[in-house]
Amino acid sequence: MKPKHVMIIAGEASGDLHGSKLVRAICNKNKEIYFCGIGGQALKKAGVKILVDASELSVVGITEVFSKIPNLFKAMSVVKRHLKSLKPDLVILIDFPDFNLKIAAAAKKLGIPILYYISPQVWAWRPGRVKTIRELVNHVAVILPFEEDFYKKHNVPVTFVGHPLLDN
Repeated sequence: MKPKHVMIIAGEASGDLHGSKLVRAICNKNKEIYFCGIGGQALKKAGVKILVDASELSVVGITEVFSKIPNLFKAMSVVKRHLKSLKPDLVILIDFPDFNLKIAAAAKKLGIPILYYISPQVWAWRPGRVKTIRELVNHVAVILPFEEDFYKKHNVPVTFVGHPLLDN
């Protein structure tokens, strides 16, 4: 049997940390999974082949956004090329919504299932995004208990998985 191929996208430090815990938990259950994607040192140490280092993408404040635009476009190109050439069995997105929802659209066009782990806080700001998430994402894994009800109310397949820093 061919090993499963999972792409994971964590464009921020917190996503890198939470994603690394998720990858380790998955690998403890099944060692025959190959992970690649965008992340930092935590995901790399968890065994993920890093296609783009997240430190090249993360921004703090509006002024940093402009300097990172070329890196964001390059990363988007790398990920889309990888989606087309290797067709992973699953894409796991972690927060980072402006980038990750574009990746979700590309993966959906290719028929690749998408799990959004630690979804954007659409309940707090830009609530219209829930429609986009419903259209693009196969399943959402939420870390706050009230998020499950929010997504269910909007007909989004959802599972409450607990907070990675509080629940083991």
